[in-house]
Amino acid sequence: MTITTDSPNTTILPGGSDRTSFDVKEAWYPIYYVDDLDRDHLARFTLLETDLIIWWDKSTDTWQAFEDKCPHRLAPLSEGRVNEAGLLECPYHGWAFSGSGKCEVIPQQQPEGEAHTSSRACVRSYPTAIAQGFW
Repeated sequence: MTITTDSPNTTILPGGSDRTSFDVKEAWYPIYYVDDLDRDHLARFTLLETDLIIWWDKSTDTWQAFEDKCPHRLAPLSEGRVNEAGLLECPYHGWAFSGSGKCEVIPQQQPEGEAHTSSRACVRSYPTAIAQGFW
């Protein structure tokens, strides 16, 4: 299966852009039936030896997939929660992340602090899609 975009010279191949090899990490994998996911709970799973977490992002009304470790101290985000602001919050030190993986809050930081804007404070996020009832 190939996907052709509006641009006539752009094609997205399953398994990556290299036609001579297949990269399993570039392929799409069905993980859950959408109906089995609970918007009020975090869902942890392992795919290709990588621990991931699925959570419902209230601000965008979409499911998000993140690597299941906080960039601060590598704590499992799956033990955290979605806070009142709709951000995924780490259970150890309260760092909170938006659906893009960007760190929005570091509770220990001074109000004028800039640490949360560093790219090193971001969680690795993965693209998601829903098709035929699968997420």
